[in-house]
Amino acid sequence: MMILCEREIQRSVRAIDPRWRLLSIRALSGRASALHVSTGAKTETRLILLTHSQHDRERDPHIARHEFQLLKVLKETGLPTPEALYLFEKHQPPFLITTFVEGSAKLDAAHIEANCRRLAAGLYAIHSINLSRCDLSFLPKIDAAAIGEQSPRAGGRRELHQVILRAMPQVEHNAPALLHGDFWPGNLLWNGDELAAIIDWEDAMMGDPLADLGKSRLEILWALGPEAMNLYSAHYLALNHKLNASALPFWDLWGASRLSHYPSFAPAPEAIPKMRAQYAGFVADAIGGLETR
Repeated sequence: MMILCEREIQRSVRAIDPRWRLLSIRALSGRASALHVSTGAKTETRLILLTHSQHDRERDPHIARHEFQLLKVLKETGLPTPEALYLFEKHQPPFLITTFVEGSAKLDAAHIEANCRRLAAGLYAIHSINLSRCDLSFLPKIDAAAIGEQSPRAGGRRELHQVILRAMPQVEHNAPALLHGDFWPGNLLWNGDELAAIIDWEDAMMGDPLADLGKSRLEILWALGPEAMNLYSAHYLALNHKLNASALPFWDLWGASRLSHYPSFAPAPEAIPKMRAQYAGFVADAIGGLETR
C-alpha cells in the first residue's frame, strides 16, 4: 500500500473547492483510495484518489498527468468515465483526484448473453471515439516497434514473445484507436443495465482495436468462462463489422503475454490452477489460429 500524506490530500481537496474539508481516507486497492469529504452546509460527498505503482511510474514518469489528461478528454467525448478534478505531481507518488461514480462491477452470472452484449458495447464505445477531435498524442503506441522492444524476463513469457515476434511480419493492422489497455468486467461499473463508468485508464494506449479485444478475451475467459468469451467476441465483432479480424490470434497471444503474471492477481490461491489451465488453452488455441492462417 502506498503511503499518502493526509495534509497534502487535505490541501488538494480545498484546491478543488475552498469550502471542502477532508473527513477520512479509506484504501480501496493498491492504487485507489476513497476520500470522504464535507462540502459544507452539512452535506458530504465521496471522491477517488488514484496513484500508480513504481513499475508504472518507471514505464511512464508522467503517468499521473497522462491519466488525468485522458480523463479530461474522455469526459468531453461523452464516454461514461469519472471526472478528473485535481492533479498533484509534487507528492510522491503523484496522485489525481476524480469524482466517485456509484455503481457495481458485478455481473449477473445467470444472464451471460446480456452481459456479453453490454461488455462488447462498452469496448466498442471506446474504440469508436473520433480521434480527429481528440489530442491523445501523449499516449503510448502499441505497434511493431513497441512490441519488438519488449524484453520479457520470465522464461515462459520470453518463449511466447518469440512466437509473437515471428508472427508479427504477417500481421495486417487495423487503423489505430484508443485502447483501454485493461478492459475486463472489474473495470466497468453498472447501475442496473446502464453503464455508469469505465474506470482505471492507467494502461491506455493507441493501437489496433484487436489488441484490446484479445487481452480482454482472456480476462473474460477467467471471469465468466469460455462460452462468455466467445459470445463477447462475436458481439464485439458484429458491432465493429468493418474491422479486419484475421489477426485476432496474434493479439490473443500479445494479450496473454501481458497477463502472464496472473497468479499475482488471482482472486484466491485456489483459483490459480484453473486460471493456469485456461491460460494454457487460450495460448494453444491462439498459436493454432496463427498456424492455420
